[in-house]
Amino acid sequence: MTRAVAHGAVSARHHAPLSWMRTVTDPIPFVPDRFRHAAAHYLSGRAAYSPRLIRRVGETCGLDGTERLLDIGCGPGQLSIAFASWVASGVALDPEPEMLRIASELGAGIAPNIEFRLGSSYDLSADMGTFRLAVIGRAFHWMDRPDTLRRLDTLIEPGGAVALFATSQPDGASEPWMAEYRSLLDQYAQSDPARARRKSDDWVGHEAVLMQSPFASLERVSIVERRRVSIDALMVRPQSMSSLSRSHLGERLDELLNRLKTLLDTHARNGWVEEWVESTAVIARR
Repeated sequence: MTRAVAHGAVSARHHAPLSWMRTVTDPIPFVPDRFRHAAAHYLSGRAAYSPRLIRRVGETCGLDGTERLLDIGCGPGQLSIAFASWVASGVALDPEPEMLRIASELGAGIAPNIEFRLGSSYDLSADMGTFRLAVIGRAFHWMDRPDTLRRLDTLIEPGGAVALFATSQPDGASEPWMAEYRSLLDQYAQSDPARARRKSDDWVGHEAVLMQSPFASLERVSIVERRRVSIDALMVRPQSMSSLSRSHLGERLDELLNRLKTLLDTHARNGWVEEWVESTAVIARR
């Protein structure tokens, strides 16, 4: 089952100075190797972005195969590889060498126009040239968000856009195992200071940060799908998260995995369950 959620645009003609936002959006400390242990589990553990979402964003942003793409915090290359056929060339940055190795292997032969480069949002500079579209998937919260958007203002060509991608479980569309599964992940992840920061009442949402930036005209595109997912993938999923990785939890990871296995075996049929996945892109323009 697949449905497209209606999307709309919100514009802000006037916005407060970025200096004000700076006082309430201090970045999470930059740790280049945060995902070193999670990299091997990312592709198999995380829910994939819907191909329909990629197509909708490509069409909405007017990509016709002649433009340049920038993928910041590219991880194993899901977005840059998905958009490779929509652009002439692209640059994909990540601070974790293991993520780049996986992305390069995945993109070999199918995305020869994408250059995977060691770097982060802190390395964005004018010598990179200009881009039609900058994509960021599940990584914006790790960046100095106001600073990143200021840098992108010098790199995104007129008429171009920044697109933030995410996946989540939509409210009101749940399977019997989901609530307890998510509760277990939350229980073991709460000791991570970075996660606690993002979950706190003081955390400023991405849309609010965008509305205080040069990219203050926002449009949300959302695709909701019901998918079959293997127990193996759901067992790998926590290991793809920095707050639940072996380096963070140590032996407690084994305890978590045992509890997850008991839960999932109760609900699985032949090693599979169903889950609802919402793939979302927030497209921000000047």
